[in-house]
Amino acid sequence: MKILYRAFRHVYRAGRWLRRRLTPAGALAASVLALAAAFGADTRQSNAYQVFALGLALLGLSVALSMARRPRFAARRVLPTYATVGEPLEYTLVVINEGRRELQGATLRDHLEDAFPDYEAFRDARAPGDEKRNWFDRRVGYQRWERLLRHARGAEVREAVLERLAAGGEARVRMGLTPRRRGVLRFAATALALPDPLGLSYALTYRAAPGELIVLPPRYPTRARALQGARRYQPGGVAQASKVGDSEEFVALREYRPGDPLRRMHWRSWARTGRPVVKECQDEYFVRSALALDTFAGRQAGTEFEAAVSVAASFACAPRGADSMLDLVFVGDRAYTFTAGRGQLPLEGMLRILAAVQPAGDGDFARLSRAVLARAGLLSGLVCVLLDWDPPRQDLVRRLRALRVPLEVLVLADAKRPAPDPGPMADLPEHFHLLDPRRLGEQLAAL
Repeated sequence: MKILYRAFRHVYRAGRWLRRRLTPAGALAASVLALAAAFGADTRQSNAYQVFALGLALLGLSVALSMARRPRFAARRVLPTYATVGEPLEYTLVVINEGRRELQGATLRDHLEDAFPDYEAFRDARAPGDEKRNWFDRRVGYQRWERLLRHARGAEVREAVLERLAAGGEARVRMGLTPRRRGVLRFAATALALPDPLGLSYALTYRAAPGELIVLPPRYPTRARALQGARRYQPGGVAQASKVGDSEEFVALREYRPGDPLRRMHWRSWARTGRPVVKECQDEYFVRSALALDTFAGRQAGTEFEAAVSVAASFACAPRGADSMLDLVFVGDRAYTFTAGRGQLPLEGMLRILAAVQPAGDGDFARLSRAVLARAGLLSGLVCVLLDWDPPRQDLVRRLRALRVPLEVLVLADAKRPAPDPGPMADLPEHFHLLDPRRLGEQLAAL
């Protein structure tokens, strides 16, 4: 398997070089050349060697001509702030012809970074439909290799043609792509390809042009009933809204009163006035809700996990009151909590976090339970987005209900499998939902 893995890297690089260098006519000529080489090995039995010699001469001349007329150019990429998975996107490339000749019929290409999967990812990769492939494809796995590369790249940028660009001239070219995954698309270089006079190969010039585009998960319209609860007392107010503790929001200074804790003393004012002065703080009441995202994907690390992230992003974007706050709780290498609203993290920041979140693997779900339960007393409502409905997850819901936290429980489940028992949510069926990853938009709109 490791031998195949190494061979695929070399095969891919060679194929990429040919695809970028040869025109469609050149690719046809190269195919004929390969066939002629195969059938013309014995020059006494076949005249195919003559076709081979002619094809080789034409391709050699084409490459030589192309190397003599490489275009000179500069390019600048103008990207939008965000993109969304599955939604076509256009952006602008500003191209300047730095050569002395006019460019005619040049092809503009923008290349994304090729990130080769490591051996473990290649070995363990599986996809729906693999079992239907023939024995050879399953055993060798080149399709699996290409699928991992396409996913890592994230999109394919469509080429654009520069019909005419005068020497020293500037053109603004619209480029298009459709992101296939969330996360960061990393651009590597921009290339200008000019066909040679024979039309068999391109004269290529590359310009390193690194850049990044953040791709957000798909979002769907939905109501957020559990995110619109009553106001709750918040120790610490807005200033400490992203922490759990007893700190309070500073309001003013006042004279010391017997019983005031030492931690509220304002030492500088005491030193200036000669009298003990304490900080006057204020506790606040406001709507504070949370999204608990289950990242312990296990075998659901593909479609169902991506659907769960989309559900969380949809609820994050759901309308809420202007004075409300939203916590996002999930587990990666540790438990994370991010707070949006009322001067904390903006909504765009929370979506960027969801764009980058990754499965936690086969970890301990209790870590997420502890992180959620630690904030339960502060919450006006909680949306749990779960990848399973097993005993640990049911136990979390049961404990949250015992604390009287308003809940909305959403479980990603394949519609082909039997519906699980609602368990602790049996008496609240309107707040317990089984979501099919293939019908998210329809189901979220109906909540």
